[in-house]
Amino acid sequence: MSVLLETSLGDLVFDLETQLCPKTSENFLKLCKIYYYNLNAFFNVARDFLAQAGDPTATGKGGECVWSFIGDKQRYFVPERAPSLKHTALGTLSMACAPDGGCGSQFFVTLGENIDYLDGVHAPFGTLV
Repeated sequence: MSVLLETSLGDLVFDLETQLCPKTSENFLKLCKIYYYNLNAFFNVARDFLAQAGDPTATGKGGECVWSFIGDKQRYFVPERAPSLKHTALGTLSMACAPDGGCGSQFFVTLGENIDYLDGVHAPFGTLV
């Protein structure tokens, strides 16, 4: 499944790994659907590393998963970590995980290759097309 994010610098289209990461994909898609990411800045951009967004406070400390809006009130969810998905390719879409391993709304796109030290720390779930 693909999703289109409109940004001030152009559109980004991502192919999501819905079979390997159904819950992570659902969280991202539903946050898109409720316009959660509207007016969110890419607050952390590092050359040849990553571009990070999804935090409405733009501090790196904000954001929550979609289930926090529908009665569950959990801020984070446990993402799937598919062994076949790695941070080795340019354009990998990944959920940024908190130190305790949970994910909310923050995501990033890799701007370089072979950033495999992020594997097991963050949760890749798609690719930039």
